[in-house]
Amino acid sequence: MSVAFTPEWCEEQAKLCIEDEEFQTGIAKFNRKVLVLINASPEHGINEDMVYGFDFPTMAYLERDGDGEWITDYILEGTYADWYKINEGIDDLVPALMNEQLLVPKGSVSYVARFLPAIQRYMALARTHTTGYDGTFTSGDTPGPPGEPTLTSA
Repeated sequence: MSVAFTPEWCEEQAKLCIEDEEFQTGIAKFNRKVLVLINASPEHGINEDMVYGFDFPTMAYLERDGDGEWITDYILEGTYADWYKINEGIDDLVPALMNEQLLVPKGSVSYVARFLPAIQRYMALARTHTTGYDGTFTSGDTPGPPGEPTLTSA
């Protein structure tokens, strides 16, 4: 159990995805590296950007090349507030990509959409081990007003 998007959360997510037969079956042919950029949401107490990424279906962490650039096929970008809504199930990932709530500066949204059941399983697995969020976000709720601590930071 871990706070969303932290290194511990990423480790647990990778472990669950590797062990989950339904996810592995659904994502097997995706075979893409995906970088997630989480931009700060200062109005909710998130003052720094975050980044993580996986090589699907192995769930290996992404690496950087000699110039420091991420080696990735996809970049998915949004604010912490956007990613909070996705992780909580308030908004679904693929529709958020399609309507540009989340940006895709690199990669094909239509190709991602072909793997909708696996993506939904990934998100369901994420919700099983997320214990909280940074800033003023709380599990099972919409973003709180600025300055109000979450259960994890109180």
